[in-house]
Amino acid sequence: MARSSSSETVRSRAWQLAVLATSAAIAYAFWPALKQLFQLWTSQADYSHGLLFLPYAGYILWTRREMIPTSFRWPELWGLPFFALAGAVFLIAERTNIAKEWLQGFAVLLAVVGGLVMFFGRWAGLNWAWPALVVFPLVLELPWSVYARLSFKLRELATTVGNATFLTAGFPSYSEGNVIVIGSTRLGVEEACSGLSMLLTFVAVAVVAAILMRSRPLSDRLLIVVSAVPIAVLCNIIRIVFTGLVYHAGWKDLGDLIVHDLFGWLMMPLALAMIALELRIIDWLFVPVVKVSQDDLLKFLRPGRVS
Repeated sequence: MARSSSSETVRSRAWQLAVLATSAAIAYAFWPALKQLFQLWTSQADYSHGLLFLPYAGYILWTRREMIPTSFRWPELWGLPFFALAGAVFLIAERTNIAKEWLQGFAVLLAVVGGLVMFFGRWAGLNWAWPALVVFPLVLELPWSVYARLSFKLRELATTVGNATFLTAGFPSYSEGNVIVIGSTRLGVEEACSGLSMLLTFVAVAVVAAILMRSRPLSDRLLIVVSAVPIAVLCNIIRIVFTGLVYHAGWKDLGDLIVHDLFGWLMMPLALAMIALELRIIDWLFVPVVKVSQDDLLKFLRPGRVS
């Protein structure tokens, strides 16, 4: 099809009907995966941040609308390989049942990429939408083997570091499996206390924050993403230590009613505060580079400039 302006294209009835029909076909073909994703986000706290994906994606696409090419042609046949790959991944995951939920969710992403390539100016459409797409894999359900192993390792780490913290502070403690014994108090680091929910959510939040901080240098934004994992782990350890201190002090009712659940809610604000502090420290340590033109430099260095 001949190239035309983007405003003219998106207003044309043919383009609108084609996009609507393709979207309906994607929804019909991948309905089991879409339904599973919605159930995952609404029923499991570890993935509840997925409910924010669509509002975030809509906001990103709207704020970057100036990046839609001024003119393009459609349909671009380069979108077809993405549709074919999406169907293949979906069917293979269905037949083999290996990482089924994650791979079928990823197949939905491939189909959306195919639609962008086909109807929004080939690769220019991906350049417009990639900040929204890159977050989608972070809201998909992890394979059970990965989830269980990661949860176990996080519980093990929290138990070891928590026990070491109590010993360093002078409390008589030792660990038995995933239980920290402080005097007569036994603090169990259960699966819900592994911090995996916090980790999954905070990594997604850190990626979104890094994308939205457009005025920041790329190095700062990468640091935000890289530091998300240790910050999330540290916040969970702080939660466990503080809870253990409350129980060891004999305030069992306070711990049961308030502290345990309250600290779960406070971990995210605490982690965000650590990110803000991290950025503030970067601003203190590194002076921004100011580009000076050659003419300005010569004016500054000319005789008589410095008295």
